[in-house]
Amino acid sequence: MSSPRPKTARARAPRGTLSPEVIVHAAIELIDRDGLDAVTTRRLADQLGVRPMSLYTHFRDKDAILLAVTAELLSRFEWPDPGIDDVEWLRQVMHAYFRLFATYPAILQINVPSSEVAEVEARMSEQIYARLARLKVDHRTAIGLLATLIRFVLGCATLYPARRAWDEDPEHWERVRQQWTRLPAEMYPAMHAATTDFPTFTQWDVFEFGLDAILAPFGGARPV
Repeated sequence: MSSPRPKTARARAPRGTLSPEVIVHAAIELIDRDGLDAVTTRRLADQLGVRPMSLYTHFRDKDAILLAVTAELLSRFEWPDPGIDDVEWLRQVMHAYFRLFATYPAILQINVPSSEVAEVEARMSEQIYARLARLKVDHRTAIGLLATLIRFVLGCATLYPARRAWDEDPEHWERVRQQWTRLPAEMYPAMHAATTDFPTFTQWDVFEFGLDAILAPFGGARPV
């Protein structure tokens, strides 16, 4: 029988100190501890030690709180050194984007419509297009490349929470190899051939491999 999960101290808002920042940080604590579905105005008010109606002094509804949570988490994006080579800058900014989503997966789960572009996303788009222009990439290719990079990062980050356990299991890839060897060789000759020298990949290795492949036409592939 597993041990009971230790209780986390609740964030309390002393009388007269409730603010948008306090509410947002309490919501992030609640998400980290119990998941996004746990965020309701009642649960959040209970965590803060206030009445639910107190939250509406600062936010019109739960969606507004979640939008503020998204903005706060995106603000934690770590920009790379602006003075580095353009292609390396593109690589590092995608690294930072992936790390942000891997650290705060709630960003990917919050699905609240907004009429405004997040500051981080606007700055990222502006700087990526500027770097690609310096690399003599035409406008259409630049738009397609940015869309591809963002979708690639989002895909890797979405799969990361479930698949990071693979990285912690030293037997995972050997089991995968054995599964392929048990299939009929006449039907899967290519995969059977691969099992003689079966590569292993961490989630970060897969991300790096894909990023190298996308950036290769621009001189972005690093030596193996």
